[in-house]
Amino acid sequence: MELTSFDVGAPLPEAALAEVEERLGADLPDSLRRLYRSLSHTTLRWRFRPDLDEQTRVVVAEEFAKAVSRHNLYTTAGVIQILPLEKMLFDEEYALPRLELDEEEEEEQFEFDGHSYPESEFERMLRPFDLVDGFHAMAFVVQPSNEDWKMMLLNDYWASYEDSRVTYLDDYLEYIIATWGLVNARAELFGEYRGDRRPVLRFDPALAAARVPSILSSAT
Repeated sequence: MELTSFDVGAPLPEAALAEVEERLGADLPDSLRRLYRSLSHTTLRWRFRPDLDEQTRVVVAEEFAKAVSRHNLYTTAGVIQILPLEKMLFDEEYALPRLELDEEEEEEQFEFDGHSYPESEFERMLRPFDLVDGFHAMAFVVQPSNEDWKMMLLNDYWASYEDSRVTYLDDYLEYIIATWGLVNARAELFGEYRGDRRPVLRFDPALAAARVPSILSSAT
């Protein structure tokens, strides 16, 4: 294994958190406050070393043969890229692509958490938080009236949100730590069509362990 990028931003002071809450017009969930009081952002990337011997490369290929996300393990195998709080909540660079309708086209509704939203409204509620790669990102569903915000996996270059189980921040962080930040593990854990209609996915150590190939626990 080779660590290719690692950066942890300094904790956010209370005043900065208060400014964000004032701009948002609501209190931040406690879990989000705890996270950003410990760091302002973070980036971690690792890969399998490109100079591995052929025998080990064969083992890596076999153990990742069924990975949902097809990517080059020798470029990036694991990623955690948590955005700064203000960028995550307010920066239009990270907003989902705007839905464009023809004049005669009626906007569809998206059912989520017992409510029906016009798709354009729901898309404005989605804010990417962990930029897994160009195809996937884990996003918050920002509902200021809720004490905690659910999270969903975006796919199709962050444009699709119908294929995701939902979870909460503390559970999500435990999953990405337990699965070494593996890119493919995100899709395997959370990628399920209309998984948001199922119960919230809480952290399950056995479920996380099942997504980690044994080579990552071996001496090799």
